[in-house]
Amino acid sequence: MGARGMIALSRQFFLAFAVVGSVTPLITVFLKAEAGFSFLQIGLSMTLINLPMLISPGLITLLADRQVDSRKILRTSFAICTAVFLGMYFTQDTALILTLFVFYGLAFVAMLPLQDGYYFSLAEDLKNAGKEPLVYPTVRVWGTIGFIVPSLILYYPLKEGASLNSIMLCAVGFALLSLVNTFTLPRISPRPELNGALPSRKALEALWGQANVRWLCIALMIAYLASSAYYGFIANYMVDVIGVAEGLVGPIMCIGVAIEIAFTIWMPKLQARIGLRGILIAGLACMSLRMGLLAVCPNIWTALLTQACHGLEVLALFVVPVMFINRLAGKEFRNSIQGMFIMTVSGSSRVVAGALAGLVVSRFGLQSFLVYGTVLAFIAMMIVVLRFDRIPKQEEAAP
Repeated sequence: MGARGMIALSRQFFLAFAVVGSVTPLITVFLKAEAGFSFLQIGLSMTLINLPMLISPGLITLLADRQVDSRKILRTSFAICTAVFLGMYFTQDTALILTLFVFYGLAFVAMLPLQDGYYFSLAEDLKNAGKEPLVYPTVRVWGTIGFIVPSLILYYPLKEGASLNSIMLCAVGFALLSLVNTFTLPRISPRPELNGALPSRKALEALWGQANVRWLCIALMIAYLASSAYYGFIANYMVDVIGVAEGLVGPIMCIGVAIEIAFTIWMPKLQARIGLRGILIAGLACMSLRMGLLAVCPNIWTALLTQACHGLEVLALFVVPVMFINRLAGKEFRNSIQGMFIMTVSGSSRVVAGALAGLVVSRFGLQSFLVYGTVLAFIAMMIVVLRFDRIPKQEEAAP
């Protein structure tokens, strides 16, 4: 189970993030160009994608902690995603597209925390068996690599004039491969169950019962508001304001993702030097700087150079929180705490973020979301600097 299990899980991260990478870079351009959405409708569609975050992650990770096989849950989710992307490919009806976004969110938003919880459970099994698991960033980096691949695949067809809805066919292919790969994942040992208490309740107590962790959650909620505004409209900004060709949006974003790979590989050494809290502060500072520069200097060189900020930003938003939150988890709610974090922190922010950013852009213009995001990211950074202390590892916290 050791090396083969971690290789299979790394492959799962690669394929799952390739699904995201097929759609994310150009989804808002697709909605504007192919479906005729306004900026406010684009913001609302982003809200619909994230709306299931208020229910789905907690429910699905609860099932995983209640001994339902995580691999079966993943298979169901990827099957639904495949059907959703096929539906989006064949329709231009606004109401149907919005409905499909809800089902996409319902299926997909729980998969990433479930994969994170699966990693930490598998790593614990390997340690109990006397084997040394791969560290989380080493497995997570394959997700980053997977995110890049669809943009490379789609670059030439889009350059030659292919329709933007080809991104949906790319997503279908990777969703099917993800489904197949779940059959190669090893079964993890059963988790101990709580006597008389739901795992999700214990997870909520761990997240919101301590002032220090509450400040972390509040800072991240504000940071996700900024992040959602950026990723929701940056493709439109590049195309409509800077004048980037549609086919180049993905490759430009991939420059940042390639830098992210280097930072993810380097993360264990970086963590040894400045700690997870230091990475979090640096990443939030990079996010504020990136959006501020793009707001002040809207040109192709700024779009290219600010990709250097992407690596630390992603570590701060999507890697460091997962590792911090796992330090709060007991064996019996290791999956649930990741799900409840998605529901109460990143999910609740993103539900509000899409509509709020869409409203800002529709009222003040496309460039306004960058000013809005710059301020939010700076506030989040200052909360971490002034109010949040590090969360020690469980062995450090033990008497």
